[in-house]
Amino acid sequence: MESIDKWFQREVIQWRTGAAIAWSVITLPIISIVYLFLTSFQLFHPLQWTTDFVSSLFSLTFLSNIVLIMLVNAGFYVYSKNTYTVIPTMSITRFSQLPQLCKGSVMMYAALCWGCGLILGWVCTCILGDRYTSLSKQCAADSELYCINEYHLFVVLYGGFTGKMYIVYHYINQNNVLHFPTLQQAKFFQVRGRMPRTAWSALGHVIFQIKFFYIFYYLFGNIPRDAIAETLSLKFERESRLDSLFGLLFDVALLWQTILVGLFIQFSWCYGALLYKVYNTQYYEFPVSTMFDNFKNKCLVDSLSCTNLPLLQALGFMDLDLLAKHSYTRRKELFSLSQPGGHPHNWNKILAVCLAVIQEMNDTVQEVNWKILANAPVRQPHAEKTASNGTSDGLKHRSSTTDGTSKPATSAVKDKIVNGLKKRSLLTFFTGEVPDNTHKNLFASAFIQIWAVDALSSLVVASFHEDSFGVVQMSLRDIITVILNLQENIDKHFKLTGGVSRRVTKDVNNNDVPLKYLLQSSLKSSIYSIINTFGKHLLDIGLPMETEKKLHHFLDYRE
Repeated sequence: MESIDKWFQREVIQWRTGAAIAWSVITLPIISIVYLFLTSFQLFHPLQWTTDFVSSLFSLTFLSNIVLIMLVNAGFYVYSKNTYTVIPTMSITRFSQLPQLCKGSVMMYAALCWGCGLILGWVCTCILGDRYTSLSKQCAADSELYCINEYHLFVVLYGGFTGKMYIVYHYINQNNVLHFPTLQQAKFFQVRGRMPRTAWSALGHVIFQIKFFYIFYYLFGNIPRDAIAETLSLKFERESRLDSLFGLLFDVALLWQTILVGLFIQFSWCYGALLYKVYNTQYYEFPVSTMFDNFKNKCLVDSLSCTNLPLLQALGFMDLDLLAKHSYTRRKELFSLSQPGGHPHNWNKILAVCLAVIQEMNDTVQEVNWKILANAPVRQPHAEKTASNGTSDGLKHRSSTTDGTSKPATSAVKDKIVNGLKKRSLLTFFTGEVPDNTHKNLFASAFIQIWAVDALSSLVVASFHEDSFGVVQMSLRDIITVILNLQENIDKHFKLTGGVSRRVTKDVNNNDVPLKYLLQSSLKSSIYSIINTFGKHLLDIGLPMETEKKLHHFLDYRE
């Protein structure tokens, strides 16, 4: 029988990815037309601007360029689908991020981005026309000699540079991570709502990277230029504006067209990534149970247990959360008993998976807390400190009477050098820890636990009126215990790491809010939801003494 991950990839992910790529390619002509409109910009000659735009729009050259753009980007989108992930891996320091970019798959993707960037840069020079069209041009109107066109070379090389820098944006800036929407909306409204942010982000990235390309071209641009000129037997113009720093920086037209080329490439790729994310994070409804043999291993509980395909597991927990909050019919099916036998198989299986993922996070956070406590410095008594200071003073005095090559003196010099280097701002920037990345790695998959906690609490609350057989109340002791234990360990972790709790609105679709705060908010709100439903009757279900003590804090509203 086919496994659920292979079935889901074939029946769901391939269709969603295909639709995302198709729409990305279909909308490329619109993006290209906007690009053409901006490239022909003439502020003081609006009539000439409109005439040039319309004549270029219906030209055969522009139409053929659009076809080439669609083909190049289609191949890029197809290859890029393998680079997306659900659970990111973040390096602790910026220096340790370099090995992430040196993997074989990333290097292949970098080569693809560079090549596609060069091709798109060349296509943009064809659209621009005028002085950007060809790599070579006549040195003079009446001359048979041909010179290299440095404006064309500059734009094409910048296209490749933009493709190369896209790797940094894609991997280091976590553009390849799928974020699941909190509010379920139609795909059109999701794309429309996130489009301005995508465009603004692409523009910011282009402005950030263009200064590095200008510096690079001024210092090393002569290397590819001279190599191409020598290979193609091209001459150099005596007055080349890009040979001097003044000509390069103050050519406003070149700067404007370069920014537009970078924005065109960056936005078209980011737009494709946006569509991929929207399509593949769309809600999918799994059957709670089924009578058909072909789908017996493709139910909701199977998706929750599938660790081979994190996207499938995430969609399963999203479906469970929505089921628990909004679907009365599916909740009744979940609370039902099997016939014959009268066993709550559906509930028992889903409960076991939810408790397992919550307990896994609990064990991980608890282990990290123990390590922090074990590595914490221990304060010595004052008398011990005085004695040790006296001893060290005596050692210092004796070492000063010996030669300067003693071992303690050498170690002190080494430590001083190392500490001095660490204080250098540039070195600290690369070797110091990236703020909050340690927590982000610890809570990278916390959205699974958030959905599991929310779903269990919603099902417990709904069971008060809907659970005719009391199958949920029989598990209430285990649910409350595991949620309270995780809540306690999360709070303890915040205190040990100096993290400050903040209020988080769970109904706001904000991917910038760290998952650790969302998890903490989810735990507390879930506990209070259960307490507001069952009240002090929870003390009668036989909770362990420690768990009961924790529960009293919530019953008294002291948390």
